[in-house]
Amino acid sequence: MQNLGMHSLTTAHKHLLVRDLSANERRQNTRTGELLRVRRGTYVPNDVWKTLNHEEQHLLRAIVVAADQRRSDCVLSHVSAALLHGLPAWNVPLKQIHLTRASRTGGGVKNRLVVHSASLDSGDFEVVDGIPVTRTARTVVDVARTVPFEQAVVIGDAALHREIVTKDELALSLERARNLKGIAAARRAVAFMDRRSESVGESRSRVLFHAQGVASPQLQAEVYDAEHTLIGRADFLFDEGLIGEFDGQVKYGRYLRPGETIADAVLREKRREDALRELGWLVIRWMWADLSRPTHLARRILEALSRARSSRRPSGIWIPA
Repeated sequence: MQNLGMHSLTTAHKHLLVRDLSANERRQNTRTGELLRVRRGTYVPNDVWKTLNHEEQHLLRAIVVAADQRRSDCVLSHVSAALLHGLPAWNVPLKQIHLTRASRTGGGVKNRLVVHSASLDSGDFEVVDGIPVTRTARTVVDVARTVPFEQAVVIGDAALHREIVTKDELALSLERARNLKGIAAARRAVAFMDRRSESVGESRSRVLFHAQGVASPQLQAEVYDAEHTLIGRADFLFDEGLIGEFDGQVKYGRYLRPGETIADAVLREKRREDALRELGWLVIRWMWADLSRPTHLARRILEALSRARSSRRPSGIWIPA
């Protein structure tokens, strides 16, 4: 039995894949169920598999598939490549592994494997941890060609925010892919992407504003009092005097300082919000569940904007990111 070290997953887990079981070992595993078959001839301990989320399971399968394709002209692509680059795949189907072959023909779908046929210039792919994969810019464009607008924006915003791609690189990749199916949708999504979105929830909120006719706010604007003391940053700042904040499950974890607890961060955030209200800002918050009720959330924001317009203008200043 040969153990192969697995490439790092997004959670930094490093488990062992098991290859080349003998006939006796396969029969024994049929009885015990200790190992789960990831791909023909490759297994992973069942207890390890159960600790992985859907994205990590997809990435593990993708790494195995890509390793088996090393002698071919295929590279990992689309959502599979996005996960290898560490990008979030919110609401993107993960049952199938995606590869791209540098050819006009030869694509197809077989079981859990999708092979795309498309042109691949030397600047379109790279090798990451020994795995041939489309570069981040090409990955974002390929995803944007093939998934809905909202999902594409989530992935593209994350790539821009993490500074693993630039708008110029995306523009160049769009030009290289100009003859591929779905390129018009990709252009719309790329034009909307913004590096200032710091989370999936913030990206989805931006898409919701766009779809529901809510005027685009400033993102991550810094708010100061009259003495030019920084009060804090706002997820969404509307000129009318309204600040919107998205509260995700991990948001307060981002605020933690050395030695602090989540409760400490929540208390500090409350004080920041109180200070903003004292300056005259109206502050509203929404959560994941609210994003599933877009019409209701848009109405809340529009009503808050109406109240803000009729209130006193906030004192101090704000500076866009």
